[in-house]
Amino acid sequence: MNTEEKNLETINEKPTLEQPTIVDEQLIDMSKVSTESRGEKLVGINFNPSRDNDVDTVKRACAYLIDVIEKHRENCMHDGSLTTNKEFLMNHALGEIINAQMNVVKVLTFTEDGSK
Repeated sequence: MNTEEKNLETINEKPTLEQPTIVDEQLIDMSKVSTESRGEKLVGINFNPSRDNDVDTVKRACAYLIDVIEKHRENCMHDGSLTTNKEFLMNHALGEIINAQMNVVKVLTFTEDGSK
Protein backbone atom coordinates (compact mmCIF):
# COMPACT_ATOMS: atom_id res chain seq x y z
CA MET A 1 0.00 0.00 0.00
CA ASN A 2 1.49 3.34 -1.03
CA THR A 3 1.43 6.56 1.03
CA GLU A 4 -1.51 8.06 -0.87
CA GLU A 5 -3.64 4.94 -0.28
CA LYS A 6 -2.73 5.03 3.44
CA ASN A 7 -3.76 8.69 3.65
CA LEU A 8 -7.12 7.91 2.02
CA GLU A 9 -7.58 4.94 4.32
CA THR A 10 -6.90 7.16 7.35
CA ILE A 11 -9.40 9.74 6.10
CA ASN A 12 -12.03 7.05 5.57
CA GLU A 13 -11.63 5.87 9.19
CA LYS A 14 -12.93 9.25 10.45
CA PRO A 15 -16.66 9.89 10.74
CA THR A 16 -18.01 11.49 7.57
CA LEU A 17 -18.52 14.95 9.10
CA GLU A 18 -14.89 15.07 10.25
CA GLN A 19 -13.45 14.24 6.83
CA PRO A 20 -11.91 17.09 4.86
CA THR A 21 -13.65 18.13 1.69
CA ILE A 22 -11.42 17.58 -1.30
CA VAL A 23 -12.49 19.70 -4.27
CA ASP A 24 -10.62 20.13 -7.51
CA GLU A 25 -10.11 23.91 -7.74
CA GLN A 26 -10.59 23.76 -11.51
CA LEU A 27 -14.21 22.74 -10.90
CA ILE A 28 -14.99 25.97 -9.01
CA ASP A 29 -16.32 28.82 -11.15
CA MET A 30 -14.67 31.78 -9.39
CA SER A 31 -16.93 34.23 -11.24
CA LYS A 32 -19.79 32.86 -9.11
CA VAL A 33 -17.91 33.15 -5.81
CA SER A 34 -18.75 36.40 -4.07
CA THR A 35 -15.97 38.42 -2.50
CA GLU A 36 -18.37 41.14 -1.37
CA SER A 37 -18.94 41.63 2.34
CA ARG A 38 -22.48 41.44 3.72
CA GLY A 39 -22.52 45.24 3.98
CA GLU A 40 -21.48 45.61 0.34
CA LYS A 41 -24.22 43.21 -0.73
CA LEU A 42 -26.90 44.96 1.32
CA VAL A 43 -26.12 48.44 -0.03
CA GLY A 44 -25.68 47.26 -3.61
CA ILE A 45 -22.08 48.45 -3.77
CA ASN A 46 -21.75 47.80 -7.51
CA PHE A 47 -25.01 49.52 -8.49
CA ASN A 48 -24.28 53.14 -9.31
CA PRO A 49 -25.68 53.92 -12.76
CA SER A 50 -24.99 57.64 -12.29
CA ARG A 51 -21.30 56.84 -11.64
CA ASP A 52 -21.39 59.53 -8.98
CA ASN A 53 -18.33 59.43 -6.68
CA ASP A 54 -20.36 60.72 -3.74
CA VAL A 55 -22.85 57.84 -4.17
CA ASP A 56 -19.94 55.41 -4.11
CA THR A 57 -18.55 57.04 -0.96
CA VAL A 58 -21.92 56.87 0.83
CA LYS A 59 -22.40 53.23 -0.11
CA ARG A 60 -18.92 52.29 1.07
CA ALA A 61 -19.40 54.13 4.36
CA CYS A 62 -22.73 52.41 5.03
CA ALA A 63 -21.32 49.02 3.99
CA TYR A 64 -18.54 49.55 6.54
CA LEU A 65 -21.05 50.31 9.30
CA ILE A 66 -23.01 47.17 8.46
CA ASP A 67 -19.81 45.11 8.50
CA VAL A 68 -18.93 46.50 11.95
CA ILE A 69 -22.31 45.32 13.24
CA GLU A 70 -21.92 41.91 11.56
CA LYS A 71 -18.46 41.46 13.12
CA HIS A 72 -19.92 42.37 16.53
CA ARG A 73 -22.71 39.83 15.95
CA GLU A 74 -20.14 37.12 15.18
CA ASN A 75 -18.15 38.00 18.31
CA CYS A 76 -21.28 37.89 20.46
CA MET A 77 -22.28 34.53 18.99
CA HIS A 78 -18.79 33.21 19.66
CA ASP A 79 -18.63 34.38 23.28
CA GLY A 80 -22.27 33.59 24.06
CA SER A 81 -23.37 37.17 24.72
CA LEU A 82 -25.86 37.43 21.84
CA THR A 83 -29.28 37.96 23.38
CA THR A 84 -32.64 38.34 21.70
CA ASN A 85 -32.67 42.03 22.56
CA LYS A 86 -29.15 42.60 21.25
CA GLU A 87 -29.98 40.78 18.01
CA PHE A 88 -33.15 42.85 17.62
CA LEU A 89 -31.12 46.05 18.04
CA MET A 90 -28.53 44.87 15.51
CA ASN A 91 -31.21 44.04 12.95
CA HIS A 92 -32.92 47.37 13.54
CA ALA A 93 -29.62 49.23 13.14
CA LEU A 94 -28.96 47.39 9.86
CA GLY A 95 -32.35 48.45 8.54
CA GLU A 96 -31.77 52.05 9.58
CA ILE A 97 -28.34 52.12 7.91
CA ILE A 98 -29.79 50.73 4.68
CA ASN A 99 -32.65 53.26 4.86
CA ALA A 100 -30.21 56.12 5.46
CA GLN A 101 -28.01 54.99 2.58
CA MET A 102 -30.96 54.93 0.18
CA ASN A 103 -32.16 58.35 1.33
CA VAL A 104 -28.72 59.95 1.01
CA VAL A 105 -28.30 58.49 -2.49
CA LYS A 106 -31.72 59.93 -3.36
CA VAL A 107 -30.63 63.37 -2.12
CA LEU A 108 -27.41 63.16 -4.16
CA THR A 109 -29.12 62.09 -7.37
CA PHE A 110 -32.44 63.99 -7.17
CA THR A 111 -33.26 66.68 -9.69
CA GLU A 112 -36.52 68.61 -9.98
CA ASP A 113 -36.86 67.96 -13.69
CA GLY A 114 -35.79 64.31 -13.54
CA SER A 115 -32.46 64.86 -15.27
CA LYS A 116 -28.99 64.80 -13.78
